[in-house]
Amino acid sequence: MIAICKREFSSLFQNVIGWLFVAAVMALYGLYFFLYNLVYGTPTITYTLSAVSIIILITTPILTMRVLAEEKRNKTDQLILTAPVSVWEIVCGKFLALAAAFFICVGLMALTPLLLSIFGTVQFVESYVALLGFFLFGLTCIAIGMFVSSLTESQVIAAVVTFVLLFIGFIMGSVVDAVFDGTGVIAKILGAYDLTTPLEDLQSGALNLVSIVYYLSMIALFLFLTVQSIEKRRWSVSARKLSANVFSVSTIAVAVAAMIGLNVVMAYLPENITIHDVTSQKLYSITSDTKDYLAGLSEDVTIYVVGKKSDIKESYPEMVKMLSRYDEATGHITVTYVNTEKNPTFSKNYSDNDLSSGTVVVESAKRYKVIGPSELYTYEIDYTTYSQKLSAFDGEGQVTSALQYVLTDDMPVAYLLAGHDEVPLGDDFTEAMEKANLDIGELNFLQADAVPEDAAFVLINAPQSDLSTDDVKKLLSYIENGGNLFLMLDFGTTANLPNLQSVLDYYEVEQVEGVVAELDASYFYQNNFYLLPEVKQTESTMDVAGTMSVFSPFSVGLSYTIPDEDADEAGEDATEDDGEEAAGNSEDAAESEFTYTTLLTTSDEAVSKKEFASAEEMGTTGIFATIEKEEGDMEGPFSLGVQVHKTGGGDAFIFGSTYLFTDAADQMVSGRNSKLFTGVLSVLTAADETTPAVVIPAKNYEASQLLVSAGLTRIYGLLFVAALPLVLIAAGIVVWYRRRKR
Repeated sequence: MIAICKREFSSLFQNVIGWLFVAAVMALYGLYFFLYNLVYGTPTITYTLSAVSIIILITTPILTMRVLAEEKRNKTDQLILTAPVSVWEIVCGKFLALAAAFFICVGLMALTPLLLSIFGTVQFVESYVALLGFFLFGLTCIAIGMFVSSLTESQVIAAVVTFVLLFIGFIMGSVVDAVFDGTGVIAKILGAYDLTTPLEDLQSGALNLVSIVYYLSMIALFLFLTVQSIEKRRWSVSARKLSANVFSVSTIAVAVAAMIGLNVVMAYLPENITIHDVTSQKLYSITSDTKDYLAGLSEDVTIYVVGKKSDIKESYPEMVKMLSRYDEATGHITVTYVNTEKNPTFSKNYSDNDLSSGTVVVESAKRYKVIGPSELYTYEIDYTTYSQKLSAFDGEGQVTSALQYVLTDDMPVAYLLAGHDEVPLGDDFTEAMEKANLDIGELNFLQADAVPEDAAFVLINAPQSDLSTDDVKKLLSYIENGGNLFLMLDFGTTANLPNLQSVLDYYEVEQVEGVVAELDASYFYQNNFYLLPEVKQTESTMDVAGTMSVFSPFSVGLSYTIPDEDADEAGEDATEDDGEEAAGNSEDAAESEFTYTTLLTTSDEAVSKKEFASAEEMGTTGIFATIEKEEGDMEGPFSLGVQVHKTGGGDAFIFGSTYLFTDAADQMVSGRNSKLFTGVLSVLTAADETTPAVVIPAKNYEASQLLVSAGLTRIYGLLFVAALPLVLIAAGIVVWYRRRKR
């Protein structure tokens, strides 16, 4: 077999055919690589490979048309039939030779992600999984071409028939969806010859074992059919012609049935076994938080998706794969795709208008929630082109939120204190509250006599003017009766708001005078006041625990009394006030009704800058004359976030920076501030031992565009589009000419 492989491979490249095949494939690949990866800076070759798949339909017939047809025409096939090797070895040897020629193309393509890595972060895993799919697709086409070549003496007929068969396989998926709506026995039979859907699956960022097995089984089947075609001719001169043909037909039937059976079995395996998410953003997976929530479901929910599954899969591939994870995670969820052409009245059950394709409806026995396709994706403005750019996929966040909404008996309400020039909450954090199925209300004590009874918590975001005495009285009445508080402070104003300070005094928490500056470079970003605190491992911070996890710029330190029994463990977490307060008083601690948990803490080298600099003194240090510790400045470590639990019920989360929960700060750490925020929401909404809200943030498309200079773009473009293909063709002509001159 090896000798046959070497002979066939050598024959390919002693003629122009092998060189022409590689040149044609690389020329088209180079063109799309130039456009997608070099000009547009796409950090994956997936789109390039998808665009060049069509070239395989054209080049494969050229490569395979002569492999067996020529020997049949020249009558040299009799040597094969009488050779002291099996027909399987002959067929496999020739196939490996053709595969090796195709592998040259794939090997050259495999170098391009390494080239792109010079210009930025490249999605290597996605690129190479897509390349694997392209390679298997090409091998399948070669196996089909070999089979056709074994049926005829004419190379032209072999090439034409191969192209027709490959083209039918290329469009079969679209035809089945358009004509048969992808359902029915006929659709399943025709779908067995769908060559492109497995390729699309592998090029969508998922390592799909079903697709891999499909291509391998197709390769094995067509190699087997090629062997049977040759075997039939071997037996045609035998007196046992009839019995041989019968044996051949029955064997072919068994082989086809085995191939179909294998793929049917693979199709019925759970997708969490057969499909592995290789996207850098894990777009097709669901998080452990969602899995834990689904494991606790006891009521049935139906998730309807408006549109044919094939259309939705093409337009919203992330959603289809993600929803299958919900379906597999629990028997209480059923995912159904609704073709509104066949069921035109479906939309009327949920809306006065027709629901657009891609709309998701989550429905339980209690209620339903409609999620439009625009809510599943987040867009932002690209100010270089002033156009919208896809920035994040929020499918899991929206669907998990909808599940909680349709299954919850009573909707909790979060009240945002108003009337004191409070800082507006960032859009991302308002959306996080909505995902937690919190009704958001405004609380203005000028109109309200008390905090409403349905309040899950009251959120106070850095008021710029002080609360009135009456405001504080109403707020403390709510807190004393087990109410929850979510409070953010502003270093520039809070110290001058005595009534707000009285709320802190109730919790026995003090604000350290000044604003915290970090002197340990590993605890800040660019600016000493742009803090990257250590996040302690707690119930609310488990998703972001660690150093350099969240971004808390311009924060004040927080001080509180530590119970004596916890002083050794937590002493470094609280702020020392002249060496006395942090140690606490054991008698006071024993009587305290509060339990303190530090959430965010600075390094030991941090200082709290007390004095502001004058305008003339401002420089690289910002609003302070110097970063180093001065007289009156306190030394760290400092707590920047504290949870206070009140014996008998009620929690307060107090953070020293109003900038912590802003969209700008959140983007600096890829959404980890949002995770901290949602962790706090989970605790605050877990009242009366009910299930806490599960809030899943949007999954950012983190991969940034590559930055390739115009000069290098032209150089590499010419190399891949023109120079490399021309060199290959020239080499083929030279080899062919020298061979003819011998």
